[in-house]
Amino acid sequence: MIEIATTRMEHIRWVEQIKAALQKGKLPQMANYCDCELGKWLDEQGKKKYGHLKEMQGLEEKHREFHQTADELIKLFENRNYDSAEIMLREFRRESKDLVFLLTMVEYRLNEINSP
Repeated sequence: MIEIATTRMEHIRWVEQIKAALQKGKLPQMANYCDCELGKWLDEQGKKKYGHLKEMQGLEEKHREFHQTADELIKLFENRNYDSAEIMLREFRRESKDLVFLLTMVEYRLNEINSP
């Protein structure tokens, strides 16, 4: 289960890097949802090991939506539409928290299953 905790922390670190870059006026390069650490984990381990858990269902779709929001956020910054970007940044943060919550629930469920 350590990989879930590591994946969750990698996602949080990545989100903070994106926010910091935007605050500095820099446009970060965005990986698509399959190439970021969470996407790789979902494809390589997550779905195979934990796909049977109801808590995993929908995680991939939420992750895809998160990246769509991130792409829209970057475009708004590129176009200097800062008011809309600020609104989109709130959505970006909310979706990130949703992903972290889902990963935490998977971890909680596994602890529950594996406890005597």
